[in-house]
Amino acid sequence: MQIFVAADRRYRPLYNRAVGSQIATQLRLAGYRPGSGVPVVLLSYSGGAQVATGAVDELRERLDCPLLLIMFGGFHNGANDLTRAEHVHRLTSSADRIERVGTWMFPQRWPLFRGSGWNRAVRAGNVTVHRFDPATHVGPRSYISRSTLLPDGRTHLARTANTVVELIRAHCRSQAAERPLP
Repeated sequence: MQIFVAADRRYRPLYNRAVGSQIATQLRLAGYRPGSGVPVVLLSYSGGAQVATGAVDELRERLDCPLLLIMFGGFHNGANDLTRAEHVHRLTSSADRIERVGTWMFPQRWPLFRGSGWNRAVRAGNVTVHRFDPATHVGPRSYISRSTLLPDGRTHLARTANTVVELIRAHCRSQAAERPLP
């Protein structure tokens, strides 16, 4: 139910600001220096994508940081503005029925709604899709399953973890090439 509250147009702005504020506060308490240029990565699974996409504006405002969003099995409404995120990586699978329901359920995810935050980000080339077939949303073949092996011998969890680490490393390498950190 929390996902639907976060997606509801009446509550979404306040919810997004509150979540972004809490993340920023916790990062500062952990030693993050606003304006340092150190990227912040929001890794989300399932409905966490709704929360992560909503936190983007507040995090940029409070931390002045480059933001990278990585979502797998992302269940979100597509309404949040993603223009302030450096990039969004969508890890998905044709066998993930729950994520697909989200793309059908929320009109802002439909290509017809060109002005939605999600579709503007897609058109701008800020969303990269990574296929994780045959992963499912939950169960023994989920993105984070330790029991099922892929043809290459890795578990689904190992593939997901390796991909996430590589995406972050690639992002950091490209950031360093563009603007070296102090």
